[in-house]
Amino acid sequence: MDFTPPVFAVALSSLLSVMPFSTQAQTESRGLYATIYAQSTRLGSTMFDEIGNAGLGSGVKASFGAGLGLGGDIGFRYGNGWAAELEWNWRRHELKSLERKGTSLSSNGDFATNTFLINGVRRFVGNKGAWVPYLGAGVGWVQEIDFDIRAGTKDRAWSDGGKFAVQVIGGAEIPIGNVWKLTTDVRILRVGSVDLPAEEGVTGRLSQPRYNPVSVQLGLRRGF
Repeated sequence: MDFTPPVFAVALSSLLSVMPFSTQAQTESRGLYATIYAQSTRLGSTMFDEIGNAGLGSGVKASFGAGLGLGGDIGFRYGNGWAAELEWNWRRHELKSLERKGTSLSSNGDFATNTFLINGVRRFVGNKGAWVPYLGAGVGWVQEIDFDIRAGTKDRAWSDGGKFAVQVIGGAEIPIGNVWKLTTDVRILRVGSVDLPAEEGVTGRLSQPRYNPVSVQLGLRRGF
């Protein structure tokens, strides 16, 4: 897996430059909260080699269409503008095209993950009842990463688990009552390039497809 830390430095710098930071003391009540969310997620195209009996060969390019993500978190506000979260996230990206040297191989399948993350969040608290912008970063464990390709009635699947992931977060919390809030943010998740052993209907492995999605999400949060 190949990480490029400058990507995250640039992302954080961009988010910091547009955040309306409060000059007031960063204080708020301590306590637990829980969030559920849905995501619209985008995954860039990736190149990889297929080593096995699927007949895809080397220099394969996969492109993806609209993606869906679902998840939730349990967090704790420390009362000083900081919070910590335990997050679960599932993402699925539909395969739009699979090609090798201009020849179409398939357009039916998906690339999906199931991930658990620990996030640290800096909350920029202003007046009571106002929006609360936040920035965060997290590290995670990819429980499963799965690439499925369907040709006719035949399913072919490659999957693995135990991968490391990192993410950056930037968004805002919007009060809609005493205990309920809307959340909206952008999350950049990076798993990098991975090897995926064969799981179903095929032998061998997929060599080095990249999984680095960017998601926009909307959530509902309850404080306790």
